[in-house]
Parts: sequence; structure tokens; C-alpha cells
Amino acid sequence: MRVIQKIALAVFKDKKMLQVRTNKQKEVFFTLGGKLEEGESEIECLRREVKEEVGCEVMESSLKYLTTFQDIAHDKAGEMVNIKVYEGKLIGEPKPSSEIVEIGWFDTSSDKKYISTIARRTIFPWLKEHGYIN
Repeated sequence: MRVIQKIALAVFKDKKMLQVRTNKQKEVFFTLGGKLEEGESEIECLRREVKEEVGCEVMESSLKYLTTFQDIAHDKAGEMVNIKVYEGKLIGEPKPSSEIVEIGWFDTSSDKKYISTIARRTIFPWLKEHGYIN
């Protein structure tokens, strides 16, 4: 089974987490971040992906590794996704850019149809248990 490796940035506001929706998705939002490029560090990946997706810089002094999640990849039969999640702050106000068409703030009470499989099943429950989101 193929495992997709991703690095994500968890940005929190009012006990909710920032999520992004790409132009490939009709409804589902995903964590901010993406796949490492060859020769890139995890922090460089976060900086690049955040800039591409929401037009902000990452406040590097705020970065803190939280944990790694693994679950079934959303809408990709027979694939798993492994997401290494960092908590951090943005410099600037996030807004959709590049392949991102919408941003939103979500917690465990948000409508499940908007939340990816891994977020719904593993990420959000863990974040709630650890006091990051409602």
C-alpha cells in the first residue's frame, strides 16, 4: 500500500483550526501544507506550501512539532497518508491563493462533509483531546 508523506501546519484561532480547499475538491477542506520536495527540509516545505496556499509567511520561532498522524487517504483508494503536523503562527492574514479556492476554520462540531477522512478520524479528535480545538 502506497503511503503519501505530507508536512502540515496547524494554525489555531478561537479553538478552531485553519483548513484549505483546493480547486480539485468540491467540498472537502484539508490541512495547510503538502509534500516535501527533493532536498527540502520540513520547515522549508512548510514555508513554501504556506506561501503558495494562503500567501503568508510562517513565524519560524512559533513552530512546534505536535505529532504524526496516519490514516486512509481521502478519495484515494488503497492509499494511506502520513501527516507530520507542526503548530505555528502566520505572518499576515491568510487568504486563498494558487490552487486554494477557499479557507475556513473548523473544529469537531463542524459539518463532517467538509472534513477530510484523516482530519475527521484522527487529527481533530487528537487536537480536541489535547485542548487545541473545541
